[in-house]
Amino acid sequence: MKKNLVKATAFLLLSVLLLARLNGIFRLKRADGIRPMEIFYEQEKDSVDVIFYGSSHVYSDINPAVLWREQGVTSFDLAGTLQPMWNTYYYMKESLKYQRPKVMVVELVRTIEEREYIEEARVMTNTFGMRLSGEKCEAIRVSTPPDKQLAYLLGYPAYHSRYAELSEEDFMSFSDTAEGEAYKGFYPLFDTKEFEQFNDISGITDSRELAPKTEEYLRKIIALAKEEGIPLVLMVSPYQIDFAEEQRFFNRCGEIAEENGIPFLDFNRMYEELELDPKEDMAEASHLNHRGSTKLSAWLADWLQEKYNLPDRRGEASCESWEQNALRWEQLCANQALREETGWYDFLELLVQNPNYTSVISLNGAYDSGEQPVAEVLTEAGVPLEVVEQGGVWIHGPRGEDSYPGQTDMRYHMELHGSDLLIRRGQTGMQMIFDGKDCYKVANGLNIFVYDELNEELVIAAGFDAERGYDCVW
Repeated sequence: MKKNLVKATAFLLLSVLLLARLNGIFRLKRADGIRPMEIFYEQEKDSVDVIFYGSSHVYSDINPAVLWREQGVTSFDLAGTLQPMWNTYYYMKESLKYQRPKVMVVELVRTIEEREYIEEARVMTNTFGMRLSGEKCEAIRVSTPPDKQLAYLLGYPAYHSRYAELSEEDFMSFSDTAEGEAYKGFYPLFDTKEFEQFNDISGITDSRELAPKTEEYLRKIIALAKEEGIPLVLMVSPYQIDFAEEQRFFNRCGEIAEENGIPFLDFNRMYEELELDPKEDMAEASHLNHRGSTKLSAWLADWLQEKYNLPDRRGEASCESWEQNALRWEQLCANQALREETGWYDFLELLVQNPNYTSVISLNGAYDSGEQPVAEVLTEAGVPLEVVEQGGVWIHGPRGEDSYPGQTDMRYHMELHGSDLLIRRGQTGMQMIFDGKDCYKVANGLNIFVYDELNEELVIAAGFDAERGYDCVW
């Protein structure tokens, strides 16, 4: 009897360990909801002074790197796509086990939610990043019908069909990525959609009752903040509101905030104060792009510091990951500026000024038309004189440099953080191949390949065609 009990216990333990390992491999690797929560657990205890909670309007609109640069504020975006108030509530409860923020900020766009349960994919996004705990169990219980709760609690049954999708990344922890602990939950949007103007909602002053479940959990959020003695701020991120009913929901949120003495920031009524440009600052109707998010985040940094006297933690050893996050963000902005630049002169100037780039400049065919000071500018940029005079290839970056003057046969291989770059010239002509894709753009002119070593990503492969006045070719 005792022997059988030991065997049964051992079998159960092995089954639990196996299921845990399978969950680790097969779990969804999503940048919203799941990844922020898992990286949040990696933050040094009690190092986060401001936590932002909510939906994609948090993780695409509020940039912790900007709060750090502006005021030295340590912040984190703990959010997931379409996150309803009940998931926000349990994210808050879970987060307070590990951090004691000086301010909690909840974004309210999903108070427009009127459903009892949202779609299954969003339930996974907003619960699967949580460690197994009472809060996770409760979050799943209120997010799914009773007949589906067990599958979400076990995890594996909800994504067992991912066999065909598995890649090397599935066997890695998020903390093993290039960012690791320096990731603070922000997911920037670099697209731009132009609007002639923002919709005017100033005339919408009446309110509409929230759905019962939504209001229940908004009030639970308020009660939790009061119980914990942590200041709470409620806000609505700016976007292009198309429906008056949405603003009426937000007006109701403002009434609830006023009843409870809580600051309420409705940024849809503050476009001018934020200096938002409808032609430059929107990724699409619902979200700010990288420029708009910088404006909102800078405003929040100043407002939060002034209202709550938050400490400036710049220079503190325990907050080095925020500095690393800011450096990565600044590099991403530099990458975007390079992608948007179509003039060869300004492109080269941006390129050579950045120490994080590994670049390849290939001078091909009749690359110098004589109409513009190409040779002079290339020499000033550091390209070896023999390459400038003869054509050829110059490779330069943090790893060192190599040059291959002339148009003779050559072959060069470089591994870039798991990706392969192959440059070769032979009887079939010139090739610049990155992960199997040829990045060679023009037969006569400049072919330039740029890789960001800090963020471990291809920035751009572009050509400047000497036969067409050095027009940019992607």
